[in-house]
Amino acid sequence: MRHSTWIFGGLFLLVSTAGIATAVRSVPKHIAVTPVPSDARVRDLDITFYESRVKRDPYGAMDLARLGALYLQRARETGNGSDLTLAENAARLSYSHRQSRNGQALQILTTALLSQHRYEEAYETAHSLSERDTSAIGARATLAELALETGRYTVADSLFAMLRGQSHLPSIAPRLARWLEIHGKNEEAHQLLLAARTDAKRQYGMPNEQLAWFDLRVGDIAQRNGRLAEAEEAYQSGLRTNPGDYRLLSALARLSAARRDWKRAISYGEEGIETVLDPVTLGVMGDAWAQQGDSAKAEEYYRVMEVAVLKQPGAFHRAWSLFLLDHGRDVPAVLAKVQEEIQTRRDIYGYDLLAWALHKCGRNEEAGPAMAHAMAEGTRDAMLYYHAGMIARSRHQDAEAGHFLESALATNDAFDPFGALSARAVLDSVSRKGR
Repeated sequence: MRHSTWIFGGLFLLVSTAGIATAVRSVPKHIAVTPVPSDARVRDLDITFYESRVKRDPYGAMDLARLGALYLQRARETGNGSDLTLAENAARLSYSHRQSRNGQALQILTTALLSQHRYEEAYETAHSLSERDTSAIGARATLAELALETGRYTVADSLFAMLRGQSHLPSIAPRLARWLEIHGKNEEAHQLLLAARTDAKRQYGMPNEQLAWFDLRVGDIAQRNGRLAEAEEAYQSGLRTNPGDYRLLSALARLSAARRDWKRAISYGEEGIETVLDPVTLGVMGDAWAQQGDSAKAEEYYRVMEVAVLKQPGAFHRAWSLFLLDHGRDVPAVLAKVQEEIQTRRDIYGYDLLAWALHKCGRNEEAGPAMAHAMAEGTRDAMLYYHAGMIARSRHQDAEAGHFLESALATNDAFDPFGALSARAVLDSVSRKGR
């Protein structure tokens, strides 16, 4: 899940570009002018500017915080993980030099840790930030989001209940929407994201990368609920706002795969990995080439994806882990990572991943209780239903399996190009057996 941190980098970008744009408009048409630099160029100039200021004055806490915000902005736009480390280091240094009235540094640090999937560290930092200013809505929202991500649902419910009155804010609405989804209120979450996207596009100065992110969120929730045409419309809208956005290209590759449109999946995937070698996109392209009959090329993509995942420090990204499990690749290694992560991050998707990894290892009696934890919040997610159904089937609980698999297809009959086919086949088998 992406995060609404545009305020910190975006305000500096707005200050820089607004003056340039105003100056250009004021020049008579017959006089040649230098073209307005792109947002990315302005961002890089701002980074160079603040790097030079920090070099001259290493103790300037505010300059370090501004630099950290700009590193975060570049990380979001390019997918460059090293910028997250730079942002983390700048924020830590800023806070070490000045703690009073420097909540910005803690917010940047929290976001950098969260983006690196260091959830427990991020939660502790967000908790410190919230305690320093109990009236700050942003700090409360960040803590609520991290409580949700780490499975602290009682804490999350309390915090989000207090934030319901702020659902009109673009920085709050996406977090509330995710909370609503976890509790099975998909339609309410969908409408909230649509409203948030509209509000975001009315806000002057919000970077294109963040505007496109709102389209991504709308597209994702539409796709998760089987509204594929709406999902594509949202993704394409995002690309018009932020051409070449690798996140949207990856989403379109996944959407094309869900539709079994393998040629488009390859096309979008190739364009996306030109910017970022995203393992999930590589996996989708491997599947697409396999379905096109080129098993050698498919294996090339699978291997690159596998190496990228296994070299990742810490916990595996969950989407990558699911891909490996679904394809029977490195299953023991994935299970070991999942078992390690569940010790500190006990949310429903952590339990779902644990259940699925145990199932893939043939340990279905252990998988059943883990899957029950994953279903405990009443989440209406086709993939959760599918995993629950297949595990129940493996435990010879045919009635339960049928119920869950029907729920999966009713929620989204194109939730996965292969999983949906498996769900239908098992349902048919269960139906014939029950006659």
